[in-house]
Parts: sequence; C-alpha cells; structure tokens
Amino acid sequence: DKSAETIAATGRDPLVYSVRPLDSPPAELADAARRAATLPIGGHVFANTEIEGERRAVALVRAVQPKGERTLVAQFDIPALAEEVHRLAEARFPRERALFRLVPPREPVAALAALRRIVAEAGQTSTVVARTPLGPPLEGFVLAAELPGDPAAPLAFRNRTLYIALLVLLYVGIGVGFGLTIREMRRAYKLSRMKTDFVANISHELRTPLTSVRLFAETLREGRAEGPEEVRECVTMLSREADRLSRMVGKLLDWSRLESGRAALDLERTDVPALLDRIGQAYRAQQLPATYQTELDPQLPAVNVDRDAMAQVVLNLLHNAVKYTGDQKRIRVRARRAGRNVAIEVEDNGPGVRPHDRKRIFERFYRADDLLSRRTEGTGLGLAIAKKIVELHGGHIELDSRVGEGSTFRVVLPAA
Repeated sequence: DKSAETIAATGRDPLVYSVRPLDSPPAELADAARRAATLPIGGHVFANTEIEGERRAVALVRAVQPKGERTLVAQFDIPALAEEVHRLAEARFPRERALFRLVPPREPVAALAALRRIVAEAGQTSTVVARTPLGPPLEGFVLAAELPGDPAAPLAFRNRTLYIALLVLLYVGIGVGFGLTIREMRRAYKLSRMKTDFVANISHELRTPLTSVRLFAETLREGRAEGPEEVRECVTMLSREADRLSRMVGKLLDWSRLESGRAALDLERTDVPALLDRIGQAYRAQQLPATYQTELDPQLPAVNVDRDAMAQVVLNLLHNAVKYTGDQKRIRVRARRAGRNVAIEVEDNGPGVRPHDRKRIFERFYRADDLLSRRTEGTGLGLAIAKKIVELHGGHIELDSRVGEGSTFRVVLPAA
C-alpha cells in the first residue's frame, strides 16, 4: 500500500521493479483497470498478470502525469519484497528468532509440488512453523514463518536428560538401599552372634563361681571341713567367689543403665591428683595381685567428672592390665596434659592387642579370639562400659598397642 502511494506521488519506489503507463490493458487486467479508473489519485488495485512469459505481481495506480490523470502499472520486485518482509518482522518482533520467507506458487501437479517441497526442506536447517497464503498482488505466494533448527530439539534433549537423570537416581537409590540393607543385615548378624557368644560366655563365667560356692557350701554343711583352719579357708573362698559373681552382675547392670540412658552422672570439679588417690584407695581395697606406679605431671588443670564413674573406668583398665600381663607385671598410671585436655593413661607390659582386634575391642560383648582371652574370665562389657562413661563426660578413649610389647589405654577428658 505504501509503495503504491509513493508511486502515485513520485513515480518510483525501492520495492517496485518498473513503472509504465497502462495504455491498452490486456484482457486479464481489463476488470482491474476499470476499477482503478474510478479511484482517486493515489488509489490502487493489486493484481497479477503474465509478463514476458512469467506471472508478475503488479499494482494499478492512479497518478497525475503531465498529460493528465493516468493509470500506471507498477511491477513489484519480489526479492526486494522478501527482504523487506524479513526486516519488518525483525523490527516488529526483535526477540524472536523466526525467519519469514516468500514461497513461490506451487507446481500445477500436486505430486511434483510435494516432491519439490520435500527436496527443498531436506536441505534446510530450519523448521516451518506457519504458512499464510497471500492475496493480490502476491496471489499464489505463501508467507512461511521458520524457526532455525528443530524447535522441539531443546525440549526433546531436556526430556531425555531428565529421563536419564531420573533413571540414574532410581538405580543409585536401589543400589544404596540394597547396600544399606546388606550392611544392616551384616550388622544384625554380627550383633546376634556377639549376643550368642555373650550368653554362652556369661553362662560359663557364672557357672564357674556358682559351682565353687556350691562345693564349699556343701563341704561346710556336711561337716567335711576338718578344723577351724579349713573352715576359715572355705569361708574365704565363698567370699571370693561371691565377690566375683557380684562384679559380673554389676557390669551387666551398669551396661543396662548406660544403654537405656538411665545412668545419671554427678559431675564435680575435681583435681586430677585427688582423683588418682581415690582410684588408688579403691584398687588397694580390692586386693589385686599386683601394684602399679603413678606418674603425675605438675600443674594439671582440674576436670569435671563423676568421681565414682571415672574411678570405675580407670579401675576397669587396671583390672585388664592385671589379668592380661604375665608374672613380671609392670603397670603404670600416668596423668599428663594433652593440649587443652587431660589424659589419664594405663600402660602395661602385656602381650598387646592385635591390629584387627583394635577396631572392635570397645564393642559390647566383644572378646579377642585368642588363647589368653579364652582362659581369662570376663563378660566383654568392661571396655564398652568404660568408653560409654568417658563419652558421657565429653571425652574419648584411645588405644596404643604393639604385639609382644604391651598396651596403653588413654582416657582424654576436657579440662574444667
């Protein structure tokens, strides 16, 4: 429309290929020429006609010429029109990536037109998303809107990526779940086996002192003890075996309270020398067949501990040192500063702990599978109880050991 108005005013336009007077219109333009003759100056009628053997888009424009009013035939430049359509589309939709293309009229034969279209689109890297047939003067032409590439490709890629990610997560979840199930099954099996071993061990440990108590009790009841000396010996053995039973039952009760969370600590600010003195008194009262040396660093900070509970921990370590060392026992209790903490160490010259036993030695019911452990009485709860009590104090317990040279158990407590 603007081009036709420009031609009426100036006689030329960039989108127009040629302009000439319509003196004798051909038969196919006769109707359009009659309608154009009735229009005012600047009016125009679009049409198409055969020029030089080709169909051309034209506009019949009423214009003022030196010879008076006349009808001009303006032939449009189709390549220039196509470029102008693309420029206008970019100006109208600056953020869109669509391309607009003028498609020439189809072939008369539908099959040839389809074949031509397939061949043309096969070599393109864009996808036609819309087609609009055009009227005069571009009758038979189609305005095609194209998107570069495949518009569905990003969506398809995203869907494939999402599907693969979900599939990977599914298999990872299955694998993790299977691994966790296997781990829990192994843990449950190990715990069940330890409990079974514990029941068998504690049954044996309880049966031994009970048998002795029964034997000495029957000796006294039947009057088979000859003289006051044998009676005194039987009573002493009865007392010893009763103490042994009491210690075993006490450990079971201590562990039960710790496991259920019913163990309440009475924390007090305590000087380390006073704590070691309390432990020494308790150790001497038990009349164990060994003594130990004490080493104490000067000016140690105080600690907040439950004195009875912490004494139980160190006494437990001393009992193990006495049980597992030979005839030439060398046991040392050392208290020293460890950074901001205080470390209480129990060192012995026993056989040491094998590397694969060190990882599990603080587990409940666990006992090393060696000849010395099988010959030594115990419930497998002593070190587990000690570890639990130390952790309730905010500390931790460590083990340094070399096979054949001895072991050092270290209780590390935060300073007050």
